[in-house]
Amino acid sequence: MISVGLEMGNNAIKLAVLEGGRGAFKLRGFEVHRSDAKKGEAEDDIVSVVDAALKRLKVPRNQVVASIRAQDCAIREITVPFTDEDKIRKTVKYQAENYFTSMSIDDLIIEYSKFAEVDQKSKLMVAGIKKAHIERRLEFLQECGIDPVSIDLDVAALYNTLAHVGTFEGKGAVLIVDIEADTLRIGVVDGGKLRLARAVRMQLGSMRLEKAGGRAPAGGGGDPDDSGVFDTAADESARLPVVILDEGEDEAFSLEDSGISEVERQGIIHRVFMEIDRTVASVNLSSEVEQLCLSGASCALDGIEALFSEHFELPAVRVDLSDHFGGGPDKKSKQEASLSLQAGTALGLALKGLGVDHAGMDFRQEEFAFSGMFARVKRSLACTLTLSFALVFLYAFSLKQDLGEKKNGLAGVKSLQRNLYTVLFPSLDDPTTDHLPLRTGSADDGRFYESLKSEQVRLQQKFGGGAGDQGAARYSALEILRQFSICKSQVSGDWGIQLLKSRIDPRDTGRSYFDCVSDAQGAAIELARRFENNPVVSAKVQTSQLDPKTGKWLFQLQVELRVEEGQRRG
Repeated sequence: MISVGLEMGNNAIKLAVLEGGRGAFKLRGFEVHRSDAKKGEAEDDIVSVVDAALKRLKVPRNQVVASIRAQDCAIREITVPFTDEDKIRKTVKYQAENYFTSMSIDDLIIEYSKFAEVDQKSKLMVAGIKKAHIERRLEFLQECGIDPVSIDLDVAALYNTLAHVGTFEGKGAVLIVDIEADTLRIGVVDGGKLRLARAVRMQLGSMRLEKAGGRAPAGGGGDPDDSGVFDTAADESARLPVVILDEGEDEAFSLEDSGISEVERQGIIHRVFMEIDRTVASVNLSSEVEQLCLSGASCALDGIEALFSEHFELPAVRVDLSDHFGGGPDKKSKQEASLSLQAGTALGLALKGLGVDHAGMDFRQEEFAFSGMFARVKRSLACTLTLSFALVFLYAFSLKQDLGEKKNGLAGVKSLQRNLYTVLFPSLDDPTTDHLPLRTGSADDGRFYESLKSEQVRLQQKFGGGAGDQGAARYSALEILRQFSICKSQVSGDWGIQLLKSRIDPRDTGRSYFDCVSDAQGAAIELARRFENNPVVSAKVQTSQLDPKTGKWLFQLQVELRVEEGQRRG
């Protein structure tokens, strides 16, 4: 099974492709594409970048999990008075309404992750994002030919990767610090559960560290004692997709940019330390912080681990993800270290598509809920099924018509057999029936053909024609009558030939005579011509004359058996 993680950050697009199942996953490919609106890149350019990357990686577009930025969400920590997951899912939006007072709850998609249970109550990290933002994200992905199966929070996806590789096992509280260009993302993991996700946007110049969109003071503008409550409301400007930097933000920077001085870089790192301190101070953790996990392209700076460890007096590590996922194509290149620092979020998204989801967040809800593979093809499938049903119906109807015609034909043959038996063997003693009793079966069985054959044998034995009889007939009178009927049927109906009476002698020396009437002169010759290629009998015209009373032509046809080769030589 293959899954694609698509992370769309402030200034980069990242794609990670995982393959496998049952906990064993291998990285098939990982790509990073930088994008900057200030350099002239437009939305169409980004669409083409995503499309080209998917084609290059040769992955399905129906197994993609996409991300949204934490800085586009409002994130709160709330407590609900029950622990049942079904009740939480049904009521979380209404429970969260009191915490999202700056906007209408009906305009938000609300998702949560439960991190603790205390006294039959559940503690939740709740994230709200405007529906308009989800709608714009889905529209952009649709232009790329993608209908994502799920949309996850970027910090939650990074947490998903680190939890999968066992980073938090046996540890109390752990801080996830991701520094990517001008964005700082912080995740607080307490007891192995994601408790807080926060994202802030940094700017050079005044060295201020501000939140995206709301421009509120760091710490959320709320009560400092309000544990874990940060207002990271989305920037509501109708700019291009979030992978492009906002126009006009000339002071945006990149920590790994060699263009900034060492003094400026140290100042930025100091502000990062301050924001981490404020984040930890605002959360009432159940245990002490034991480790920092560094991620993001900016954390590739030499000595950055030592700086973090010295300031916080804690171990600061960069988790090597390449060892856990096989390394992929970057394993043999200089990008091996970059894989561990930059692929965390994209890998977490891909893991989610393969069923590994430690945070359990999905923003494809309500009117944006993923309808599944079947919904995309149900119209075509319905048309196919309807057409198949119509074809089967027509075929069945055709079979029924053929069966009806065969039944009618069989009934016609049986009727002809009855008529022949009635004419040839009439009942002279019993006035209640028009034919002799059948030799085989009864009239209800309709076995007239068998009785005809039985009567033929009986008459043959009674009047001669048996074995050794020189005058034995090779054919029965019925066969001669049948051959006459065959030849007559070959004449066009325009001649109007009708049989008046017949006298049949089936012996080789016998002659059979058929008296006929026709509407046109020459009918006798036309009928006699049909006997020329007949293998059993031959015919010639005996008489042909016009009846002055009726104006029709009366003629007589003499029919005799053809002489066989052995008899002719004898």
